[in-house]
Amino acid sequence: MKNRFFIILLLTGIFSCQSDPGSEVKKDELKTILSDYYNAMARKELAKMNALTTHDFVLFENGDVFNNESAVRAVEEMGAFTVQFKFDSLNTYFGKANASAYYFREAILTARDSTSLSVKFLESATFEKQDGKWKIRFLHSSKRK
Repeated sequence: MKNRFFIILLLTGIFSCQSDPGSEVKKDELKTILSDYYNAMARKELAKMNALTTHDFVLFENGDVFNNESAVRAVEEMGAFTVQFKFDSLNTYFGKANASAYYFREAILTARDSTSLSVKFLESATFEKQDGKWKIRFLHSSKRK
């Protein structure tokens, strides 16, 4: 009897530690949404940004508060540049209708004169599932020290 109980307990522990086989797919989906959002922002594509976010989306960045329109205006003030984004250490949580993530992001900006600048961020995001698609509801971004 004790042996059966121990075996059942052991098997329960082993199976409860198995990761969700779809979790990497879901994690990649959120990463793609974040990447698409930042690329749309860099290209000042407001319609694309709106398609990737909820109607009440808000971005907190280093003490400033933005919506999509004000984020595009801020990018327009930066002048001409190209940018590449890298994401690292993406950690996610999924519920039925919401998800959250925290991660590191690096933006490598290149100006017209080929001057390059790397800026690293610590970020968190929340997502809401609408009509079967994940949309960004909130982003918080701080420069890493």
